Amino acid sequence: MTAFVLFFFPILLALGVWQVNRGYEKEETLEVHNFQKSLPVIDEIKILGMDNKGAIYRTVFLEGQFGKETYFLDNRLYRQEAGYEVFTTFRTVEENLYLVNKGWISKDKVSSIKTIQESERSTIEGIYSPFRRFGLDLSEKELIAGWPKIVQELDFDTATSDLGTDLKKVVIQLSASSKHALEPIWQPAEFNPSRHFGYAVQWFGLALVLMLSYIYFGFKKDEDDFK
Repeated sequence: MTAFVLFFFPILLALGVWQVNRGYEKEETLEVHNFQKSLPVIDEIKILGMDNKGAIYRTVFLEGQFGKETYFLDNRLYRQEAGYEVFTTFRTVEENLYLVNKGWISKDKVSSIKTIQESERSTIEGIYSPFRRFGLDLSEKELIAGWPKIVQELDFDTATSDLGTDLKKVVIQLSASSKHALEPIWQPAEFNPSRHFGYAVQWFGLALVLMLSYIYFGFKKDEDDFK
């Protein structure tokens, strides 16, 4: 019993502390996002002249053309309905290549997405967000050649292998008012801070139960030995 407690008690405490730290990180992310989002819209030249801290989560105005390369990120539920998040390339007049998250669409309505002519000039507005991993793929299936691609997971390495190394390491989260925008469901943090704090309480609670059980059975054993 002692060996069991010595092994699991520090692990439970470490998991609790980790979740607390994650909760504070998410709080900080949301605060930065809300502040940056409240600032005026800026153009591409200005945002590229900023450092990463000043640029992330700013609303940016871009002019250019959507490409034919599109990812349909699968298993995205919205209002209890299955659908995709749609990511499409966008090359600006400054010759910079971005991946734009157009938003969510139901699987039943995918065929209704209008084909964009590559020569069609568009002006879009969206949030300049970090290119983190989107979705989760536990399999090792190879992607089928050609476009569009249906994927379970999308990260920067995958995107650059498909689109080239000139792809910017950001994703433009398209605003609902922009042309070709779908249903915006992106959030800067996948889970709210309260969820992480809730997990922390569970881990600390298990650690407390383990220690109290150890103390209880220790006293009980001493009483039995005394008798």
